[in-house]
Amino acid sequence: LTGGNAAQRVLAGLVSLDVPWPHVHLFWGDERHVPPGHVDSNFGMARDVLLAHVRIPAVQVHRMRGELADVHAAAHDYETTLRKGFAAAGRENMVFDVMWLGVGEDAHIASIFPDSPLLRLSGKAARVAGIWAPRFHEHRITLTPAGLLDSKSILVVASGGHKAAAIKAALEEPEDVYRSPVQLLRSAGDRVEWIVDRAD
Repeated sequence: LTGGNAAQRVLAGLVSLDVPWPHVHLFWGDERHVPPGHVDSNFGMARDVLLAHVRIPAVQVHRMRGELADVHAAAHDYETTLRKGFAAAGRENMVFDVMWLGVGEDAHIASIFPDSPLLRLSGKAARVAGIWAPRFHEHRITLTPAGLLDSKSILVVASGGHKAAAIKAALEEPEDVYRSPVQLLRSAGDRVEWIVDRAD
């Protein structure tokens, strides 16, 4: 799952759909370094608009523990959560069925921002990292590029004219992932599907 205003609307819409929730495991792509009750928590938003209204077993909701004092410890903790979660789902390989992402105005995905050190990691690096987000002056926990791309399908949902430049960078501009991290998704080829609205 992802955070943001568009995600909030989509999650709320899932409540009325016939989803086989007892068979679903939920993970997060990134999280703010805040407790789950904080207004900025991605998990907190999902809990309020979706999880409180559907019958998904609590043991199948695998959140990032943003309340841990050390953001790097929180990232290490989520590495363990991923391994246990995939094992509980009967998966030998840690490959997500669907990775749902938004995209920021600066072309970031999850919490991988322009010129992030995570963009220099090798493909065999850790799947989760604790980072400092200079633009927002806060720490975050995020899946790394390797973690995001290990997905059978990647769904990018972007809404609003303010996202147009980032979408253009993703799809049309010369490749420069340090300037536009969303271009990481190009390596996923036809596993990526975009859902965007039309500018009025």
